Amino acid sequence: MALSSDVVPPSTPTEVLRKIRKKGDVTIEFALWQPQNPNGQCAIALHGFSRPLEDMLGIRPLLPNGVSLLMPHLAAHGRSSGHHRPMDTAVWTAALEDIVKEEGLHFNGMLMGYSLGGRLALSWFSLAPQRFTKVILLAPDGLVKNPGYRFSVDTALGRAWLNQSERQREAMVRFMTWLRSRRILPEHFYQFSLFHLNSQEMWAMVIDCWCSLRKFWPPGRRRLVAISKAHPGILEAHFGERDKVIKPTNAKGLKGVCTVKFHPCGHGLLRPDIIERIASPS
Repeated sequence: MALSSDVVPPSTPTEVLRKIRKKGDVTIEFALWQPQNPNGQCAIALHGFSRPLEDMLGIRPLLPNGVSLLMPHLAAHGRSSGHHRPMDTAVWTAALEDIVKEEGLHFNGMLMGYSLGGRLALSWFSLAPQRFTKVILLAPDGLVKNPGYRFSVDTALGRAWLNQSERQREAMVRFMTWLRSRRILPEHFYQFSLFHLNSQEMWAMVIDCWCSLRKFWPPGRRRLVAISKAHPGILEAHFGERDKVIKPTNAKGLKGVCTVKFHPCGHGLLRPDIIERIASPS
C-alpha cells in the first residue's frame, strides 16, 4: 500500500512520537522507540525513499536486548529539511548523534538502512568505519547509478533541467506510457516511475531528495574492500531474490566487501518473516 512519509502508519505504538530538532540549517524529524527495560544504548535505522520513518520499527527483532531505536526522516521526507543543494554528510551524521545524546542515550554503533537508507548507511560507514559495531544493509541502493540519475544529479546541465522539470512532468508521463504501450519500457519500471511522477508533490520530493543527498554515495567497490578489510565483520547485506527495485545483481558491487545473503522476496525486506530470517539465520 502506498503511504507517504507525512502519514503515520496506524499500527505505530502510541509511545512512538515524532519530534523535530534543528541543527544549524538542517532540520531532522525523528521518532524514538525504547524497550521496556532500556539499557541506555541506541541504534539508528534509516528508511526507504518516500516512506514514513515508522517503517523501521519492523527491524526491532535485529536489536540486542535493551537497545533503543532512533528513526530519522531522511532529507525532504516528512518535516525533515530538503534543499536544492547538497547537504553536508558530516553535518547530517553529527546531527543524528547529537539527537541520540540529547535523548539521554549512547549510540552503540549499530546502523541499519533499507533501500535509500541503505545507501546512506553504507556511505556513513565508509566515512567513519571505526564508529560502527554492526551495519546491516537491507536491499541497499547506492551500488549502481542508472544513466538518468547520473545526468540529472551529477551534471550541471542535468541539475538545471531537474530544477525546472515540473513543467515537463505530464509530458514525461505521456512519453513513458507510450514506451510501455510498445513494450519498450518494462512494466515494473513504468509503475515505479509513474508513482514518483504522478503528482506535483511527489515529483518535488524526488527533486529535493536527490539534490539534498547528492554527496551521500558510497565509494567504489575497490575502496569498500579496503575499508572492510581494515574493519572486518561489521558490514552485512541482504537482498530479495525477486526484487525489481533494487535488483539482486546489484550485490556484485559488494563482492569481496561483506557477507551478502539473498531471501525469497521482492523489495519487501522489512516483512516480519524476512526480518526473522535475518535475525535467526539457519
